Amino acid sequence: MIYKKSITRWQKSPNYPWIVWVLTAGFFFAEYLVRLEPSINKQQLMQAFSLNATGFGTLSAFFTLSYVVMQIPVGTLIDKFGAHKLMVINTVGCAIGCFIFASANTLWLAEFARLISGVGAAFAFVGTLRLAANWFPASKIGLISGMTQAAGMLGAAVGEGPFAAITAQLGWRPTMNITGLVILLLAIAIWLVVTEKPANTKTIKVKSPSMISCLKAVLRNPQSWYNGIFVGLLYAPTAAFAELWGVSFLAETYNMSNTIAATGISTIFLGWAIGGPIAGWISDKQKKRKPTMIISAALSLITISIVLYIPNIPLGILFSLLFLFGLVNTGVACSYAVASEINNESVRATSIAFANMASVIIGSILQPVMGVILDHFWTGEMLNGSPAYSIAAYQNALLALPICLVCAIMVSFKIRETNCTPQII
Repeated sequence: MIYKKSITRWQKSPNYPWIVWVLTAGFFFAEYLVRLEPSINKQQLMQAFSLNATGFGTLSAFFTLSYVVMQIPVGTLIDKFGAHKLMVINTVGCAIGCFIFASANTLWLAEFARLISGVGAAFAFVGTLRLAANWFPASKIGLISGMTQAAGMLGAAVGEGPFAAITAQLGWRPTMNITGLVILLLAIAIWLVVTEKPANTKTIKVKSPSMISCLKAVLRNPQSWYNGIFVGLLYAPTAAFAELWGVSFLAETYNMSNTIAATGISTIFLGWAIGGPIAGWISDKQKKRKPTMIISAALSLITISIVLYIPNIPLGILFSLLFLFGLVNTGVACSYAVASEINNESVRATSIAFANMASVIIGSILQPVMGVILDHFWTGEMLNGSPAYSIAAYQNALLALPICLVCAIMVSFKIRETNCTPQII
């Protein structure tokens, strides 16, 4: 068959692993646009479904909750059945969720659509790294981890800027249909072009591990927990500050518009997109993961503390510090590389999924906790019908961010150096 012969020829090309990565990481990029859909269309969605703030928050949470809940099943499923077919199925599923959401006229259908998209999107990051581990040498896994995370952060930056502008022009329903179509085209390309592993890979015939045995193997390894806690603590400031509270902090403490504040926050994602591959490359080059992870946590602590606790920073310097925070917070990429190396190869996807779940959970917990602290220190002042919080209230609430980074540094010393070498038993 001509098609199969073409794929076989492509596999022999040194560029084929990069084709695999571009297509699968493209899904991770696109799912970030879906993830950010509610935040960039808040008013339109609240009007369309007659929502109050609680209802809007619930609608948005359906994606995140399904994404988090699915992480361990995703890892164990990929370890048992492989990444390629599951990536195709769930990319299609994410696209279907977009189409349903775009046509939804009732709240329950919109929530169901977000649930479907979240389940599908849960396979993007872990599936990409699992396929990358099959196609790239171990010496490049740090770089690939960083580039994959950067693809998601670039999606976030695009979502806050160009995607939001397109949505404002076309409306949220047409934009979601277009997004769904793009994801569906990616699913077709992944199905036709990507293969699970090189054809010359030596396959040892062993019984496929059960999902429960994959999970047990990862959870019984103390290094899985140390690494998971580290990545969660290191990424939590980005999740809590950049994804939720950062815009309002800048707008209210620096008396700037939401548009300017959002521009400042987008520099964090831009720094992340640049710094992720650099951090991964440095750790690959050194053949050491821990130095980059520790330095990342230390520099993140310094930069975010300056932003939060030194008042009246000139705008140019402030935005540069935000960019620098994103640039140095990328030791997370090394942590994902560690996750692929600290457990047996047969449970690699489960190990990566566990770390990914930890990164999402800790940041998600901090978001509402900070809201509770802000309300506790609220003085009763109102601005345009909404509560206005003082600088002191924000500083008290956001104190959790440097505390997380101090704890990350402490935990990092418990992580065993892998020397960039996967564990194979």
